[in-house]
This record gives sequence, structure tokens and C-alpha cells, in this order.
Amino acid sequence: MAQYASSAGIPAAEPLVVLSGVMIVVSGLMVALGVWGDLGALLLLVFVLATAFLIHAFWRFADPHQRMDQQVHFMKNLGLAGGSILAFVLFAGLGHDLGLTITGPLFDLR
Repeated sequence: MAQYASSAGIPAAEPLVVLSGVMIVVSGLMVALGVWGDLGALLLLVFVLATAFLIHAFWRFADPHQRMDQQVHFMKNLGLAGGSILAFVLFAGLGHDLGLTITGPLFDLR
């Protein structure tokens, strides 16, 4: 993945790929276990938006097949961003009323 990120123009690709991998695992566990799920959802949002605009920038590709492939990944990441926003609102808005969470929300939207 570091080579792919580097080819997309990401500086210091290797440490950033490792950092993003750790961030995905930790934030996914936060959402799944309900440990500050709102923060986990925001971290996932940051990851999918950064990946969409930095890695899957389809407008940079001249080849129509590559452009279409990257556009599909870009749109997928935007869909995941919407899901992350929904998860954030659920965790931060409902808090303990959501149930099945270990901790309450870090942010309170009430």
C-alpha cells in the first residue's frame, strides 16, 4: 500500500500507511464496541475523506478506464463518509440511550 500511496503523490507514504491502518483498526473497534463511538466515527470520517480526495482523485487520470475505476472508489468513500456521519450523530445524539455501548459519547449533541 505504501508504494500505491507514494505513486499517488503522498509524501512519507510508508509511515502514513501504517498510521492509517492503526487508525482504521482502532476507530473501527471504538464504533463496534461503543467505546467513544462518536470519536471513532469521526476518525473513520477523516480517513475516508482523506483517502477519497488524496488517493482516489479520479480527475487526475487521463485514461478513461483508470478514471472510471478511481471514480467508483471515490464515490464509495463518499458513501462511507455518509455512514460515518450517521454513526457520529447516533452516538453523540443518543448517548447512553443508544444501548449496547461501553462508554457514553465524548461529544454531546443534546
